[in-house]
Amino acid sequence: MTTPRVLVVEDDDAVRMMLQEGLHRDGFEVVVASNVRDALRLIATETFDVLLSDLHMPLAGDGFTLVSAMRHTHPDALTIVLSGYPALDEAMSAILSQADEIFAKPIRIGALKEIIRARLADPHSINITRVKPESVASILEREIETTIQNWLDIVDQDAELTCIPLSRLERTVEWTPILRQPVKP
Repeated sequence: MTTPRVLVVEDDDAVRMMLQEGLHRDGFEVVVASNVRDALRLIATETFDVLLSDLHMPLAGDGFTLVSAMRHTHPDALTIVLSGYPALDEAMSAILSQADEIFAKPIRIGALKEIIRARLADPHSINITRVKPESVASILEREIETTIQNWLDIVDQDAELTCIPLSRLERTVEWTPILRQPVKP
């Protein structure tokens, strides 16, 4: 049996290190990323059996983005989301449409390892409709308009940027060609 590969995506250094060390001690091969961009690159270029991702991270993207990318790129991978806000019902239902498990922070590493081992031993216990695999580049291309709109919303809230007299079109005219460039491994 091969060593299960786990991608841990967590922006908090202490939590990321605790997960990495705890899983590694239990015999998992662990690869870590501290942000969505790095995680997407890893998902596109490497193979993983498990994604363990924080839901809320700074900068562009979040755990939803990673679960979707993992589900499309590695449809048989176990996806686990960590959230410090477990009471968000709408987030839970959205996550459950793609994620296999949700763990509330603070994390009990023993319980997490048990779930991973059990789910990897019996993949049929994951009762979720799998979607057709799709490349990360396709996902990013499909989300261009949302990405641009999210950026414009951030710009609208920044006094330094809004003082520059540009229309919304002028602020985004260069975005589409940049976002449509092929993703390089």
